[in-house]
Amino acid sequence: MHRSHKPVRRCHKCLLNLGDRCWAYASPRRQWHNRACRGFENERAYELFRIWEKDAVVKSRKEIRQGIFRKKKTMPHWNVKTRRAPL
Repeated sequence: MHRSHKPVRRCHKCLLNLGDRCWAYASPRRQWHNRACRGFENERAYELFRIWEKDAVVKSRKEIRQGIFRKKKTMPHWNVKTRRAPL
């Protein structure tokens, strides 16, 4: 059986579903094998997830670099006047 880290259809309305993976379990498909995931509508797991979301986020070098290049320029490059040296 293919062990995927991606949530399955039944994880759709779970808060622990991060889209491409589950926050609590490495294999969500295996959790749903017995028709009941321990993390689904589990208030204790949701509370831990909310605390985790509020923690400070450390950006990677890639995210910092992308953030710098996505900023708008202060002046358009076509509006800059150049000075000529006196003759």
